[in-house]
Amino acid sequence: MNYLEKYEKWLNSDIVSKELKEELKSLNENEIYEAFYKDIEFGTGGIRGVMGAGTNKMNSIMVKKCTKGYANYLLKNYENAKQSGVVIAHDNRKNADKFTLAAAGVLAAMGIKSYIFYTLQPTPLLSFAVRYLKCCGGIVITASHNPKEYNGYKIYNQYGCQLVPKYTNLILEEINKIEDELNVECDVNSNLITVLNDDVENAYIKMVINTAIRKNIDKTNFKIVYSPQHGAGYKPVMKVLALQGYQVYDVKEQTFPSKTFENTESPNPEDKKAYKQAIELATKVNVDLVLTTDPDSDRVGSVVFDNHNEPVYLTGNEMGAIILDYILKYKQENNLLNKNYVIYNTIVTSSLGEKIANSYGIKCEQTLTGFKYIGEKIQEAIDNNGAEFLLGYEESYGYLINPEVRDKDGIQSAMLISEIACYYKNQGFTLIDILENIYKKYGFYIDKLHSFYVKGSSGILKISNFMKELRKNLFKKIADEEVYVIEDYLTLKKHYKNNTKDFNFEKSDVLRFVFEDGSYFAIRPSGTEPKCKIYFSICAETKQEVEEKYEKISKFILTKAEQYFN
Repeated sequence: MNYLEKYEKWLNSDIVSKELKEELKSLNENEIYEAFYKDIEFGTGGIRGVMGAGTNKMNSIMVKKCTKGYANYLLKNYENAKQSGVVIAHDNRKNADKFTLAAAGVLAAMGIKSYIFYTLQPTPLLSFAVRYLKCCGGIVITASHNPKEYNGYKIYNQYGCQLVPKYTNLILEEINKIEDELNVECDVNSNLITVLNDDVENAYIKMVINTAIRKNIDKTNFKIVYSPQHGAGYKPVMKVLALQGYQVYDVKEQTFPSKTFENTESPNPEDKKAYKQAIELATKVNVDLVLTTDPDSDRVGSVVFDNHNEPVYLTGNEMGAIILDYILKYKQENNLLNKNYVIYNTIVTSSLGEKIANSYGIKCEQTLTGFKYIGEKIQEAIDNNGAEFLLGYEESYGYLINPEVRDKDGIQSAMLISEIACYYKNQGFTLIDILENIYKKYGFYIDKLHSFYVKGSSGILKISNFMKELRKNLFKKIADEEVYVIEDYLTLKKHYKNNTKDFNFEKSDVLRFVFEDGSYFAIRPSGTEPKCKIYFSICAETKQEVEEKYEKISKFILTKAEQYFN
């Protein structure tokens, strides 16, 4: 069936809502093609897309189809799937409650229990709930930090971890067997759907509180500003920080759940615009730390202030290094350092974390981008009596300390970052001082991300062609810097100056250009948005050297990318 036939089928179906039909009637031919030329796809963080009518959009019909495929997978692979059930959560986004009920209704129609929350809840709580309720899986309706027109659908396994490709591919097989997405049975009134009370949330909050490292530090003179960006973090973050004794000022304009994000320029902690109101409030009340979580509260961003009271935006790599250094120092000082510990980060995370870990005799293992790979590593180590998990983090502001959750956790992280900043203030230091000391010890780093956005199917093709062009013309020298090795995670080959070697890793469309001192830049198509990402992690012995090195390397590759995409 071609895209026009699919369009006509939707337009004439009684299943399609009046609202979606009105949208369908307003589309021109190119918009019809974009809406129906394919089904919405799994990416790094599950399914994400712009909400609207069509098989390539996020809507209740596609949620039902995906859920039926997921349910078939569960019934085939879990003997007690119907009894153990699936827990479902959602954040503040438009249609999130409708999509939650649609998913629960499909599961019920197939005889599978589901547990839904009576209000929006953060993603890490869902991950915790899967394990707490001993379910066989979980679903989160969220588009994380994406713009307001997006929504999404994340799938979790029995450990509360997002599924990696070898399992999502099996689910995709089941989804692709469903020929008619307009004919999926759904029973939203079934007694197989249970609305949860506060017990799970209370257990989660208790777990987070127990994650604190120094539990009795003096918080008298420490103040925080926090914003949930209209999302699911407000209640749990404020509760945890209050129970810990912190003085917290919330950004009132952004505390209430909103489908339209009307009081924030960006819900993404990686974007400086996300902090605008929080910083305005912080300067009025003279606080020590600004925190903001994204809408589903799995990620947290931090801002501190320098000697001139100017905001300093700490990156995910910088905060990851600060957290790791703090934990390891505490363990060492209290004779708790276990050489069996392991930290996990990703192939696009700064190598600074590995340097810090190794200096304490601790292993650092890298995974592909996506916290699901870190969650998988945690479980593999448990199953094989392997290394003991200490910390997992990504450059994209996601951290995990307590593995009772198997996804990045903005609530745990907000609490620990507050503890770290408060502890060091009591010692007479700021987080800026601590980061400077880390750089002096391990080398100076500049870690930055540049993104090139595209539109529609033609844009996605442009990204694909860009990656192909790069593979045809692998740069062996950039500016005056020799490339030590080019790592191709799609072909699983390492290209050195004089030879090429195979390496063992999960496949992904990523290229990493690594220099002899460990500096690198990496290029990958985003798994959650229509954009191509270029990551830089540049290191040198001095601040001036690292700035000069970053300038020439970034100029070289960004100029080529700009010429291609603009």
